[in-house]
Amino acid sequence: MGEDKASTPNKGKDIDVGSASGIEMATNPDYYQNREREKATDILAKLDSEVKQMSFKRNGSECCIYRVPEPLRNVNLEAYSPLLISIGPLNRQNIRLEAMEKEKLKYFKKLTERDGMDKKKIIDILISIENQEERLRHCYSEKFNLIKSRDFVKMILLDAVFIIQFLLESKDHDNDPKNFEPRMTFDIREDLVLLENQLPFFIIQEIYDQVNPPSQDGTTIPFLDLAKCHFGKHKFSQGAETSPSVKGSRHFTDLLRNLMLNGAIQRSYIFYPIKLKYSAVMLRKAGVKFQVTQDKCLVNITFEKGVLKIPQLEVDHSFERLVRNIMALEQCCNPREAYVCSYIKFMDHLIDSAEDVGLLVRKGIILHGLGDDAAVSNMINHFCKNIGDNYTCFGDISRNISRHYENRFNHTKATLKLIYFPNIWRGTATVAAAILLILTFIQTIASVKWAF
Repeated sequence: MGEDKASTPNKGKDIDVGSASGIEMATNPDYYQNREREKATDILAKLDSEVKQMSFKRNGSECCIYRVPEPLRNVNLEAYSPLLISIGPLNRQNIRLEAMEKEKLKYFKKLTERDGMDKKKIIDILISIENQEERLRHCYSEKFNLIKSRDFVKMILLDAVFIIQFLLESKDHDNDPKNFEPRMTFDIREDLVLLENQLPFFIIQEIYDQVNPPSQDGTTIPFLDLAKCHFGKHKFSQGAETSPSVKGSRHFTDLLRNLMLNGAIQRSYIFYPIKLKYSAVMLRKAGVKFQVTQDKCLVNITFEKGVLKIPQLEVDHSFERLVRNIMALEQCCNPREAYVCSYIKFMDHLIDSAEDVGLLVRKGIILHGLGDDAAVSNMINHFCKNIGDNYTCFGDISRNISRHYENRFNHTKATLKLIYFPNIWRGTATVAAAILLILTFIQTIASVKWAF
């Protein structure tokens, strides 16, 4: 009897009806439903656990420093990798950058030797970092469980002190800290803009205020002003009023983005917009005029009455690293407000070749020191690789420009101006030729009449 099997509604399953559990399974139709519910509950619990372990779910409001996504990194690895120094935990294990750890210690030693700095103040700074360790860890997109608390606090202190001392020495020695060769200084500046190479702004600000407390005579420069001064080579950061967005910057990459967008025209961000289909040279042949503006906000592009007004864009050898890291930040943190990405996409559509760059250079819209217009074209045309283009804030402008281009009358008018009246000499010759042609025609008619 013990070997007999009884069939159940569950196809393919045998139940031993000789046992108590087998009898329960055979006689209780809810048994299988309960088992399935328990299994589903276990799966859900496991999924909940995995979701909680994901870095971006730990504290979404604090997370602001990211590992650059692989699709972007694969386009240009060097644009996101530190040249000389590691700041923060994301590049901490990079052996190639270990030499600069000694320089951090030298700057820390300088700090301890400053007037008014004693052991108690250093301990107070360390305690402040310890009290905010959890918040600091939440600022990064990865967990870094292998970094012990003591090591994490030490890293934050040394990196923050290095940044403060480097910025102060840069200001005091005409952007050339005496401890470093010019080439090293340049590389450090480059490294401080990288998305993966950041400390949260608030902790640097706090340590700076303890090391350089505000003075009554106003001689102590606020840290935000010091940072703006350090990045002052960029035209968009020069003399700009400090807007709420700039004051709310979360790290240096974010600060540069906010400075770049300071004073931006309010635009609507459009999903699946009309894209610009015509290059600068093509638009010129349709009568579009290009005009440079002195607006320091790069994204303040306008198009009115056939005139495309664009702020001047300065391109140098460090431009690509800066822009790529700001674009990476937008893709990670502000994908639906990616104004810098939208600007670069617009310029990418406007520039198809070195000839387009040459036109914009002649109009003063692009100013570059790369030595070759083709290099600028190639750079801009590769910026948006692996960047989604579902959103933009230039949809309305692109639509109006396309309408202007597709108007045949604009092409005819532009042809007359570009070919027959490009300057006063060609225009005078054209008019003279037209008058001569008319006089010849009149003379021919008069001769025919005289003959008859």
